Amino acid sequence: MRGAFALATVMMVGAACAQATQTPATPEQGAVVSATPVAQGPDIVHLQGVRDVRFGTKRADLEPRLDGSRSGCSTQVTGMPQGNLVFAADDRLVMMWFDAPLRTPEGVHTGSSLQEARTAYPDAEVLAAPADSHRFDGLLVTRGDRGYLFLHDGATVQKAVAGYGEYLTRLFNTGFGAC
Repeated sequence: MRGAFALATVMMVGAACAQATQTPATPEQGAVVSATPVAQGPDIVHLQGVRDVRFGTKRADLEPRLDGSRSGCSTQVTGMPQGNLVFAADDRLVMMWFDAPLRTPEGVHTGSSLQEARTAYPDAEVLAAPADSHRFDGLLVTRGDRGYLFLHDGATVQKAVAGYGEYLTRLFNTGFGAC
């Protein structure tokens, strides 16, 4: 009898923990409901953005925080050199290339093994680079209108990108945002 009570208690606590880790999904935020606990912190690239830099924000709103010492197409936020911002023609932030220590909530970053990325995102779409090209194959993870694109060499994630799924797909297919 005591064993049955203990088992029931463990099951109830487990269910409560799973519910506590779920994030409410709202279309405005592009949030994803997940029963999997995910990491939080300043180096976590979520589907909404990283730190207080959010996808969809206008360049003018970010301008005071952008690193003006960099020239060319590498737009970065001051103090975050591991993230390169990509803006669309309408000046909205649509993607961000990111390097370690920046990582997804599930821990995937540049340098992660392909197996780690596949384990973290088992539903990722496998993308094959054109034959005889010098491009990387990819894994595309989409959740609502946002996602991650992991470009890999068959063993290791070489490039990691977060942002709107439409732009991630365009990047893989045509090189948009590659500078």
